[in-house]
Amino acid sequence: MGLLACASGTQAARTARELPELCARDGDDRVRDVFCSEEPPSITSLSDLRRALSLDAAEHVFLAHSTALSGQLASSINPRMIALGGMTQLAFNRGAAQVELATRDRNSQRITLYLLRFEQKCNAAAHGCSPGDLFTESIESDWTALSLQDDEDLKNTALDCRQCHQRGLAEPILLMRELEGPWTHFFGPEASESATFPEPAGSDLFQDYLNAKGDEAYGGVATEQIRSSSGFTLQAAVSDKQPVIFEGAIIANERWPWSSQGYASDAQRSPTWDAQYAAFKRGERLALPYYAARASDLDKLAQLTAAYRSGERPDLSDIYPDDPRARAEIGLQTEPDATPVELLIQACAPCHNDVLDQSISRASFTIALDRVDAAERRLASERIMLSPDARGVMPPRDARQLDEAGRERLAEYLQRETRPSADEAQLAHAAALGMAVAPDERAQ
Repeated sequence: MGLLACASGTQAARTARELPELCARDGDDRVRDVFCSEEPPSITSLSDLRRALSLDAAEHVFLAHSTALSGQLASSINPRMIALGGMTQLAFNRGAAQVELATRDRNSQRITLYLLRFEQKCNAAAHGCSPGDLFTESIESDWTALSLQDDEDLKNTALDCRQCHQRGLAEPILLMRELEGPWTHFFGPEASESATFPEPAGSDLFQDYLNAKGDEAYGGVATEQIRSSSGFTLQAAVSDKQPVIFEGAIIANERWPWSSQGYASDAQRSPTWDAQYAAFKRGERLALPYYAARASDLDKLAQLTAAYRSGERPDLSDIYPDDPRARAEIGLQTEPDATPVELLIQACAPCHNDVLDQSISRASFTIALDRVDAAERRLASERIMLSPDARGVMPPRDARQLDEAGRERLAEYLQRETRPSADEAQLAHAAALGMAVAPDERAQ
């Protein structure tokens, strides 16, 4: 992975620059135009990057909740931004020093996925980067170095793009979970008429942002542009053949049933969402986004909003409920008190199954434990017990996490020489399906 000097105006900096490894492979797209050229532009900010990729006039969507890479950082006061510029798309979330890119090859029309990671001045400081460096406008500028990898570089890492974008498919696709309104987790403009539905709408999520950030731009997008954004913009850019479908209207109506007295006073469980979540826990489907528009804990949302408005720069990632079952449903952790088999499916099956690329070293461990030798199981057990911030820890930081008791149960289970036949059958079933059961009729 080559390191690209950011402020490359001097001959010395140009000499030190190395091309990314991906430049040696065939391809013809806008990202390669920028990063594989002999005289690359100086990119020291998100604005520079947008300009270099011709995304200054892009349309945008903003998400208050996401199951994507770094989605655990997304909220209504720290949204995930997606810029849509024809053949090139860009996704960014404050809190993570990286930008996700997707673009079509001009010849093959194949989508290539890229991950651009950057360093800030604070990376070189003794104290490292503070929440103020990561969760404010500061993260969008003064970059000191860049590194770029494509989906081929990333395929054997914890940041593998293809495990979601190409699961069970011949080529990667752009993903969108909710293909029709109400676009539950997207910022949106105010409704044209008074809304009485009890679930927050896109305009309410945008109001959360205004309450915390005022007129602060995000990702180079002014608040008035954010206000007018809509989930429909992303819907128009993706294929309707999606592997996972969040039926937002059905889920909302099940949660807030209507009667002659009006909407229910308290939210109900959604059978549609619960059925999909049960399928995830069996290893048949990737998990849906959270059933509610706001995944945030309301008290934490209020506290962080007040702190940010007062001039503090708090860690905006600590905004979710502490309740472990709610955190599991949001996608942050495994179910509390899950059995070792359930833990393997929820925490490990998304990456270690029979559907994903079997030619890479990651495939040497699979949740079908009857095919994994003792040395590999021992190594997996050791990596599970590493500190959550340690290099090589499993599950990786961006994945669904195990609580301490769950880590211990799973680590011990992996070192057993034999397991009940019912366990073996359940794990073999989940490994074979690989959370890639054929989509329903609507997505076909």
